[in-house]
Amino acid sequence: LSTPKPIFAISTKSKEPVKNWPTEYWLELIRELLTDYSIIQLGDKNEPKFEGITRYAGELSMRESAAILSQTDHFIGPDSLLMHMANGLDIPSTIIFGGSRPVNCFGYAQNENLSSITECAPCWIHENYDTCMHEIMCMGQITVNDVINSLNNSKTLSHNAITK
Repeated sequence: LSTPKPIFAISTKSKEPVKNWPTEYWLELIRELLTDYSIIQLGDKNEPKFEGITRYAGELSMRESAAILSQTDHFIGPDSLLMHMANGLDIPSTIIFGGSRPVNCFGYAQNENLSSITECAPCWIHENYDTCMHEIMCMGQITVNDVINSLNNSKTLSHNAITK
């Protein structure tokens, strides 16, 4: 990957719906980041399509995804396989947890782990077994500004702050 800008990798979907940040939030975040960053999208074929980014979602094997991920400067995504891959590759990450799983059990200390506390958290809901009765409000409570602030707090980014 060759670009004059730092490269962010994103994956927007987990196999568990309660771990998925709203697509409209991703769209807003991508718009904010594209000025200063190149963005590549990893994940499976169920990832939504966004303009202005390089999409590898649904096209690569796990091994190929890891190879691409290893060349990025930062990963942003949900609690998912790619979160664990990024950790194994020492890629700094911002992970959007919401409230379905406790960060202290599944988050890596070196990551920026974003969670929200709701009365129903942690719910441990798994698709095909349970359904969130609260419209996954724990994910909706994490804002685009929360993600941008976590990126600005990250020790891995050596540039001017991201402004919104």
